[in-house]
Amino acid sequence: MSAIAKSTSPIAPAATESRDWTKAPTPELQSGSEDKSDVLDAKAKERRRRKQVKREEKQCREEVERRARKEAEARARKEAEWKAREEAEQKAREEAERQAREQAEKDRAEVQRRAAEVAAKQRAMAQEALKKRAREEPEAGLSGDRSDDVR
Repeated sequence: MSAIAKSTSPIAPAATESRDWTKAPTPELQSGSEDKSDVLDAKAKERRRRKQVKREEKQCREEVERRARKEAEARARKEAEWKAREEAEQKAREEAERQAREQAEKDRAEVQRRAAEVAAKQRAMAQEALKKRAREEPEAGLSGDRSDDVR
């Protein structure tokens, strides 16, 4: 039984790979090992930049939403004021119409009362005139003057 040959390479080569020792993954043979910290720094900077961009986008969205809420509140406030003003104007119109109707009714009642008074006075005057004429006619009939009938 023979012993297995030991290799001095850090990684055992695969059966299909060539034994190119320049491509071996050792730190001294890797050409990009000095740039590793630069790459990590660049990745960290990129992450920080992306976070900053996300923060700015979030702030922008929040600002847009805040403005939209303010505008909506302002619109709602203006609508409420407009509606309240319209309701107040409508109530004022209705009150004015009611007062006008009441005043017209009072005026009609006053006119009717005055007309009734005038009619009563006219009736009273007519009755007095009839009574006066009735008193005067018997006197005229006694004198025999018929000139009143000719008229």
